[in-house]
Amino acid sequence: MSRGLSAFTAFAVLSLSAPPAAGYRLYGETAESAFRWESSKLPLRFHMLENGNLPSDVELDGAGWAALAARSVERWVGVPTAEVRAELDPTGVALEQADASDGVNTIGFSSNDTFVDSWVTAFAAIRMDEGEAVGCDIEINPAFRKNWSPQDPARLLEVIATHELGHCFGLAHSEPHPMPLWTDAGVEVEPSFLPDPVMSYTNSYGLELTEDDRVGVSLLYPAAGFLESRAVVEGRITLDGWPAPYVYVQSVRPGDSGARAGPGPGAFANEWGVFRLEGLEPGNWILWVHPMLVVRRNAHGGMLEVAAAAGVQETNDRWRFVEVAPGEVLTGVDVRLTRGREVG
Repeated sequence: MSRGLSAFTAFAVLSLSAPPAAGYRLYGETAESAFRWESSKLPLRFHMLENGNLPSDVELDGAGWAALAARSVERWVGVPTAEVRAELDPTGVALEQADASDGVNTIGFSSNDTFVDSWVTAFAAIRMDEGEAVGCDIEINPAFRKNWSPQDPARLLEVIATHELGHCFGLAHSEPHPMPLWTDAGVEVEPSFLPDPVMSYTNSYGLELTEDDRVGVSLLYPAAGFLESRAVVEGRITLDGWPAPYVYVQSVRPGDSGARAGPGPGAFANEWGVFRLEGLEPGNWILWVHPMLVVRRNAHGGMLEVAAAAGVQETNDRWRFVEVAPGEVLTGVDVRLTRGREVG
């Protein structure tokens, strides 16, 4: 089901002059060049909209909704390797609808009938003024349940709020974990691969941030010593001697020395097949290189068409083992793809 237009809306408002791959994970190809809030604009202070639009089919009053939103903020603020500063003002803003020109960061349920009637679940709109971010408004469809599989609606709403706040801080969509979609029916999936990252464009039903989420926000707002303690892997992915655009590089712990295998951060290759995977802990990693996993209305925004035209979606998965040290930038980790996957 759809995550909504969140990444695309934020991307459009930001008007960043970057290739399409910048619309995923970070708004920029590298952490250094990516969009983030200036320290003078922090902490981001969000106000709750008061417009009487609480969903009628969810057992949630105003106080419960405010508490849910506050927990969503605290998840990001509580990442120990990041210095994310944000707070929620439980005092309602007497607005029927978010206003991009009012200078107030808001989170609440939309009054826009066109939006309510659409398939969109939620979006985060980052407001820009002369190239600088000045605010962010989060709007959630009061009929958000119609686009999702049945589950506890309050829990689902908390996932949505956490996801959209991630966009406000500067995180774009990430790829879902590969293992659940790559295994045959009936094969037990390693629990560490569940759920998908909160910032994934798929149905991530987890309330806690995954390592991909935590690393992403830490790259934008690093706590003291974070960048120095992590490593970067760079390389190029090719198919038949040509660049393989928009392939995904997922880091996976191999489970050595008694540690549990599981996914770490991931990154898309750009339109030239070049990737830069940042935020890796020192040690051994498997790089799981694979095509995009899921096709949805809001997934990939033009990247899929380019990848498909290059034959990337027909390639087999590849694996590379790497070992990295603190502060290292490991270059030349090139991967040659081969064809063989059936695309149905």
